[in-house]
Amino acid sequence: MIHTDTFTVNSFQVDGKNRVTPAVLFGMMQECASLYCLENNIGIDDLAKKSLTWMLARQYVKFSAFPSWRSLVTVETWPRSKTGLRALRDYLVTDEAGNEVARSVTNWMLIDTKSRRLCKVDETISHITVVEKSVMPDNFKIKVDKPGDDEGGGRLGTLFRVRASDFDINSHVNNLCYIRWALDTLSYDFYKSNTLSEIYAEFIEEISSETDIESTVVPLPDTGESSFYHELRNMESGHIVFRGRTTWKEGDLDS
Repeated sequence: MIHTDTFTVNSFQVDGKNRVTPAVLFGMMQECASLYCLENNIGIDDLAKKSLTWMLARQYVKFSAFPSWRSLVTVETWPRSKTGLRALRDYLVTDEAGNEVARSVTNWMLIDTKSRRLCKVDETISHITVVEKSVMPDNFKIKVDKPGDDEGGGRLGTLFRVRASDFDINSHVNNLCYIRWALDTLSYDFYKSNTLSEIYAEFIEEISSETDIESTVVPLPDTGESSFYHELRNMESGHIVFRGRTTWKEGDLDS
């Protein structure tokens, strides 16, 4: 079953160029998936009764446009696969005219909240019917390779502090914070002249305490567009909690 929701872009959700921010579109997709799960009895409250919760492991988004303030954005989502430890979910985001805004594929896992171990997805959501279609080719993989020491240059880095408002219903830092930290390491001057066209994201480890997060950005070898490797490190544990790769186009996406 395909689930659809429509959202309005609010004034506090746009950037300096009157474009909805990438993190907001991530949030719209996350909310659409949450409502689908709620309607199908696999939402946060339903799973909590079994000491389970969803955890986003990987996401890829291809952006085609960033709608402006007061625009209506429609998000469609559907479960594509549920085998072993993985549940795959796709998204298609469009504007009021039906033009594509973004497409995304995700990899979700079920976590036992007591043991913190992974659980078999197909056994827990056996009643869910998958839709066997994808917005990406069948062989598409969400993978982020860390550049070698001889690749890239001109590293950028900054520290972010986990705030009380960053924690979500699962009492850990919401994945949208990872996206914001990774992207906000780039300068505003860069944002003013470039637009995000795609992002690969790997959510490696949860953050469950108020700590400092080191965000590092490494420019990747020229591919005709600006590309960066992103990494977030929990300074309390020393562990890498996120890896990502972004590609940016000079100017607007439709230029």
